[in-house]
Amino acid sequence: MTNEPLKVGIAGKRGLAMLAGLRAQPGVEVVALCDRDEATLEGEAAQHDIPRRFTRYEEMIGEVDAVVVATPMPHHVPHAVLALNAGKHVLSEVPAAVSLGECWRLLDAAQASGVTYMMAENYCYTRENVLVRELVRNGLFGEVYYGEGEYLHEIRDYHHTAEGGRTWRYYWQVGVNGNTYPTHSLGPPMQWFAAADPTDRLESVICVGTGRRSDPEHPHDDTSLMLCRMVSGKLIKVRLDMMSARPHLTSYYALQGTCGAYEASRAEGEPGRIWLGENRAGESRAWRPLTDYMEQLPEAWRNPPPEALAAGHGGGDYYEVRDFVEAIRSGAPPPVDIYAALEWTAAGLCSQTSIENGGVSIRVPNFRDPAQRPVMLDAPPVEL
Repeated sequence: MTNEPLKVGIAGKRGLAMLAGLRAQPGVEVVALCDRDEATLEGEAAQHDIPRRFTRYEEMIGEVDAVVVATPMPHHVPHAVLALNAGKHVLSEVPAAVSLGECWRLLDAAQASGVTYMMAENYCYTRENVLVRELVRNGLFGEVYYGEGEYLHEIRDYHHTAEGGRTWRYYWQVGVNGNTYPTHSLGPPMQWFAAADPTDRLESVICVGTGRRSDPEHPHDDTSLMLCRMVSGKLIKVRLDMMSARPHLTSYYALQGTCGAYEASRAEGEPGRIWLGENRAGESRAWRPLTDYMEQLPEAWRNPPPEALAAGHGGGDYYEVRDFVEAIRSGAPPPVDIYAALEWTAAGLCSQTSIENGGVSIRVPNFRDPAQRPVMLDAPPVEL
């Protein structure tokens, strides 16, 4: 524990979404921004009053205590590992890795570092998802056994630059088939299940898709369904669609337990709905708005400070970085620790193998079991 300020550097302009939340934390200073594009770097740093500016990531990590890794997906592991090896805390954008080999390398670095690694899965920090987790923790759903998550976000314009070039998303999100962006949909149901049984984990996944109709340039199916089976036999269904012509629906969730059910709203601005009961004969089964249960939220969420209200994602960005900073200072594991990050990421990676082989069941590695670690060659160099 130290009274020195925690100096944070942000790698990638996408990480500026966390800036307000970081600056709201006592004793935290955002001192550096790194971006390979000099014009972007100078413009964003000047606009947001960030004093140190770097085009080389290796130079920035020597000047900070913690790094927000918000670079393109294929750089998440190389950038996180460099920081961890240098003894710097890491808050990484999602997903954690782009291959199973990268997952194991990231685990090695995190375990050897003695510092904090957290994955920035901000959908775990929406108010409704936090409330459902608390209701599960308090036993109001009985035994939970089925969950759903959907991420329907038509982003075909993101796959090319204005000049027609290919972006990183062209290769890493729609350049392969399967659930290539799983953690937004999977994270909240996984946390709900963990609130009931923290020992449960993902065992296997199957994945099937609809084929390619909307944008046949890419091998990515319009819609894919990933079914995740837990060791306990519980199920989570995840739908991903980044192609279909439709309005966005990036945060639909559902949960079923022996004594209750929850369904998020499919209409913007409307609350989710919930029913709690025991299926007694003659019992009314009318849905109620989830907002009727707001008193079950943790105190910090029921009475958020002004800084939280000013942060993005309905205050979720504030609570996410607060948890990261608290984990650094306490030495306790963060809510989305290295094991959760790898498990949720690996589900999507295994889905790619499943869909390629006609929807066969693929076992998800248990990253807590050293015996499952494969023998690997050193990672090839990656241009940073």
